[in-house]
Amino acid sequence: MIEIYLLKLTSRLEQPVEKFLRYFTEKRREKILRYKFTADRNRTLWTELLVRSVIAKKISRPIEEVLIERDEVGKPYVVNSEFKISLAHSENWAACSVGEVPSGIDVEENFADALAIAQNFFTAQEYQQLCNVDGWRRAEKFLSLWTIKESFVKFTGRGIEENFNLIDGAKILSDNVGKNFFVDKSVIGVCTERDNLPQNFNLVSQDFFDKF
Repeated sequence: MIEIYLLKLTSRLEQPVEKFLRYFTEKRREKILRYKFTADRNRTLWTELLVRSVIAKKISRPIEEVLIERDEVGKPYVVNSEFKISLAHSENWAACSVGEVPSGIDVEENFADALAIAQNFFTAQEYQQLCNVDGWRRAEKFLSLWTIKESFVKFTGRGIEENFNLIDGAKILSDNVGKNFFVDKSVIGVCTERDNLPQNFNLVSQDFFDKF
């Protein structure tokens, strides 16, 4: 069974990142500092600190000993660990999935033009379903399907090579390899091996990061 952790980023987005960089390798520090805007630096930094803190607590080791690397297609993994992870962030949320089986996770808050995007990236049936509803119901349906597609390609490791309009989001959900969660008008999508989906997610509080 995988676990999902979610961290609200709103209060952290404009804080300086420099004092937290000591928890990262030189390579990751350079990556974080390449972002022009402080908010983007914090989204990347706190998403990684979130998953590293989760793993550190599970194995009762300092966070400095939990290192994240990327494979040849950019999928993150924990160095010298049996735990499999996936990472995601949106404008105001950081999210991760953790378990002993592969998974993929995505979190989204809004898209400017759902129908235009769906016309290019959704199946014909999914697009028609969106056309049949409006307002928040359309936004929620769109985000539900989009996060499932995003999390599915992270789970399979195929990434952007996968054609989204060939991925049947409804089938993924009905096959019990994908699931949505909803929080504050944001939508989480997660995919993993059958019978390993969680029943809920863990909303992380400030106490989780006592040392920060």
